[in-house]
Amino acid sequence: MRTLSPIVTEYAGEVDFYLVSFSEDAARLDSYAAGEGYAGITSAQPVGRMLRDLRIVSQSSMLALDGDGVITFRKGYGSVADAATLRGAFEGLAQ
Repeated sequence: MRTLSPIVTEYAGEVDFYLVSFSEDAARLDSYAAGEGYAGITSAQPVGRMLRDLRIVSQSSMLALDGDGVITFRKGYGSVADAATLRGAFEGLAQ
């Protein structure tokens, strides 16, 4: 989140950002995001089999989906995604 947060404002209005947790509700996520100063990220509850369908099996997973719902970027716990990598993923989505 710390790497992602400053990038979110660069793509506001072009890319939607969602924070989802399998163990916390959206209200708690909103409180956490506000307390950490994260802006432009919408908290959401997982629906149905969403986490299983997206193959999210560990904490700290990051996915980018295009307008057709195709996963264009995936980062899991322990993998590196620096600011340049994230900007590249979001630049593709913004076009």
